[in-house]
Amino acid sequence: MATIIELCKIGEVIAIGGGLDAHQQPERLLYALPHVVDWLETDLPEYEADFHDGKMDPLEQADLLFHDFVSGNDFSFYEKSHSMQPTEPGVWELKTSDLRLFGWFVQKCVFVIAEIDTAFRCKQHALYPGYRNSVVYRRQQLQLDEPKFITGDYDDVL
Repeated sequence: MATIIELCKIGEVIAIGGGLDAHQQPERLLYALPHVVDWLETDLPEYEADFHDGKMDPLEQADLLFHDFVSGNDFSFYEKSHSMQPTEPGVWELKTSDLRLFGWFVQKCVFVIAEIDTAFRCKQHALYPGYRNSVVYRRQQLQLDEPKFITGDYDDVL
């Protein structure tokens, strides 16, 4: 078993810095499984906004979401995040207009993204239950120290 930092060192998870300026310190930590980072680097740049709010394409939305999360911005409103409980314990969804990111909190203010897709695909193909189940499976497979996740409401995880 290992800590999230040890898993990062061996490449089992990858830290997402959030694009903070040199003078900024992270308020929270964000990690992703390698296949999520691959999707971000290869697939995401190809997508255009489906639910276009007139401002940002999905890549820009992801960058802003990561920055907002790591910098400690307020995520208490539904548009950015909500708990996927009670369907699966400890599974959360972060969201933008066009993206859905599924994962869990290892500890307070430390989130691991285990699955990612477009909002359009998730809605069109009813992918939410499958992604929730995948998060639980991937979390169980990861050689992470127990407890592997925390539960609770927004104030308990952020």
